[in-house]
Amino acid sequence: MLLAISASYPEHKKTYPSTNYMPSVSLIVAVHNEEKVIEKKILNTLSLDYPKEKLEIIFASDNSTDKSNEIISNYASKCDNIRLLIVEKRGGKVNAYNEAYKIANGEILAFSDANTMWDKNALKNLIHPLANNDISCVCWQLIYTNTSESEIAYSEGLYWKLENMMKEGESKLHSLTALNGGIYAIKKADYIFVDPLYSHNLCIPLFLGVQKKRTIFVEDAIGLERSGTTSEDEIKRKRRMFGRVYSFLFKSLSLFINPFKYNFLYFTSVFSHRTVRYALLFSHLLLFISTVALLRKGLIFEVVFYVHILLIAFAATGYLIKRKIKIFVLPYYYFLFLTTMVLGFLDFLRGNIKPYWDVAETTRE
Repeated sequence: MLLAISASYPEHKKTYPSTNYMPSVSLIVAVHNEEKVIEKKILNTLSLDYPKEKLEIIFASDNSTDKSNEIISNYASKCDNIRLLIVEKRGGKVNAYNEAYKIANGEILAFSDANTMWDKNALKNLIHPLANNDISCVCWQLIYTNTSESEIAYSEGLYWKLENMMKEGESKLHSLTALNGGIYAIKKADYIFVDPLYSHNLCIPLFLGVQKKRTIFVEDAIGLERSGTTSEDEIKRKRRMFGRVYSFLFKSLSLFINPFKYNFLYFTSVFSHRTVRYALLFSHLLLFISTVALLRKGLIFEVVFYVHILLIAFAATGYLIKRKIKIFVLPYYYFLFLTTMVLGFLDFLRGNIKPYWDVAETTRE
C-alpha cells in the first residue's frame, strides 16, 4: 500500500553531505552475557572507518554475570576510546541505553546489539543524513547471514527483505514508523528517554513524528546478523516483542489512530504499517469466525473458508517437513508469527511484560 502511495509523491531529495561531515559519535552497545560474541563485536567496532578521536565506544553491560565485563575491560585498558559501563541492577536494553546517554560525549548517539556486525563503512554512511536539520534519527539495512540453515532462518530472511523494502518506501514518503535495533543513530539533542518496559524501535520514530522530526532509512548502512534457526527461539523473541508492543499500543493508543498527531503522509504510514499490522491478530480471528458463521450464505464464504483450511494444512506440512519450500514454509511462518502475537497479547493481559531479554542462543553461534 505504502509503495503505491509513495509513487504519487516526489521523493525526498537526498541532500546528504559528503564524507567531510564527521561529528563526534558515541557508539553504545547493549550487553548481557555476550561472552560468545563480545570479542568479535569489539574488534568489529574498532575496524569501523571513522576517525578514532571522534569515536567513543561504550559497552553498556546490563548486569552481565559471565566473562563479558572481563573481556571488555581487557580491551578498554588498551584502547583509549573504549569504555565499560556496568549497570548493576538488570533493567533491560533501553535502561542500559538511558544510563549510557548520561555519560556519552558524542554529538550523535549510535546504538548496536552485541551480535550485529557492522560493515566498515556503516557508521560513516549512517550518520551523513543527520547533517540535515529535519532528520533526527537514522536506521540501517539488516541482512541475515544464515538463511540457508533452516526453514525459520529462511523465512526470517524473506521477511526482512520485505521489511527493508517497506522501510525504504516509508523513508521516501516521509519517515520511518519503526527502527531495527541492530544499527540506528540519533542526534543526542533529540534523544528521548523511553520507558525501559518498551523499546526504541517503535517509540522513538513515533515520538519524533509527533515533534515533526523525521527518521529515515539508510540503505548503504549495512549490518549483518544471524537469524534464529529454531521455532523455539523465534517464538520466545517475538512473544516478548509483541507483549511489549501491545502494552505500548494500549497505553498510547492515540499515536496509532489519531491522524492529527502527525502530518497526513506520516499518519498513512503509521496506520497502514503499525496499527493494521498489530490488529492482525484480531482481524484474522474475526475473519475466520465470520466466515464460519456465514458458511452456508454464499459461495464466496465457502471459498474463503476452504482457502483458510488449505493454508493451515500447508502450514502444518511446513512444520512437519521443515524444508525451504515457499508454498509450505511461508504459511508455517505466518501462523508462527500469528501465534507469537496471541502469546504476546496474553502476556500483556496478564501483566507478564519484562524490560529485559533472554539471548537466543542460535543467533550467537
